[in-house]
Formats: sequence, C-alpha cells, structure tokens
Amino acid sequence: MGLAEWLRKHLVAGAHEPGIPDTCPAAERPQWMRDGMRATEITGTDDLHVVGLPGHQDVLWSIVGRDAPTPVRQEIHGLLVAEHGNPFDRNAVAVWVGGHRIGRLPDDEAGKLRPGLIRLQRRHRRAVALPGHVGGDRAGGLGVYLNYDADTFGVTQRT
Repeated sequence: MGLAEWLRKHLVAGAHEPGIPDTCPAAERPQWMRDGMRATEITGTDDLHVVGLPGHQDVLWSIVGRDAPTPVRQEIHGLLVAEHGNPFDRNAVAVWVGGHRIGRLPDDEAGKLRPGLIRLQRRHRRAVALPGHVGGDRAGGLGVYLNYDADTFGVTQRT
C-alpha cells in the first residue's frame, strides 16, 4: 500500500463518529485533532497554493525526509481548519499537515472557501482534508500545493 492509499484509508471519514467544531482559536492545535482522527477527503482538479511557509521549512523537510533527493514531490493531505479570533484575518483558514500548522490559505481564497469549509464540516461531521503535495528544492525551499473541487465548496471559478 502506497503512502497516498494509507493516508486515504486513515483520513477518509467513516459514518458514525462525533462531529468537530466549526472553527478553532488561531495558532492553537484544535483539541479534536489527534492521532486516529478521521477526515473527509475532498478531491478535485482546482489548485490551491498554501502561503506562510518560510517559518515551517524544518517541518516540511521532516515530512519529506531531510535527505530526500531534490527536486522533491511528496504526496500529502492537508487539513483545513477555519480559525476564529485570528487578529489579522477574520476569514483565516489554516492548513495542517502531519499534526503541524504549516501555513494558511491566501486571504482571497480563504474568504471564498471558508463558508463552504464550515458547511462541509457540518455535513460530514469531520475535518476536511485535501490531497496535494509538498514540492520544491533546497535552494528555493518547499511549498505545499493542494487540490480541491470548487463546486463542492460552493465557489464559482472564473474562466
């Protein structure tokens, strides 16, 4: 079983587990986020680039392996967490990978996706996980890129 299959098996929601709060305080690991937690995977072909990564390069390198050959491309799932009380952005959506807050959605994307994120969490009574990858190299650093379905989040894409 590959890493993507293992993550999908361990992150995709079951049907009879308790729900999660809609939001969590900014910069705190949500209490509901623990080993063995379940999440609903939302797949799609629309792209999201996670921002706010410079201070999290050590965590990202620990996820892909410090001795990984570059360029790196490691499949991951990112948990989206709506933050309440964020002093900089009332629509903030944090991205967590491997139990670490590694960044956030850009302000414009967070504002569009947050209502759909909360709706999906309520419907599925689980956290929302998006598939994606960590990619980059030692010179330019690592980035996190997620995929989602805009329609599922209720977002109209401009063409």
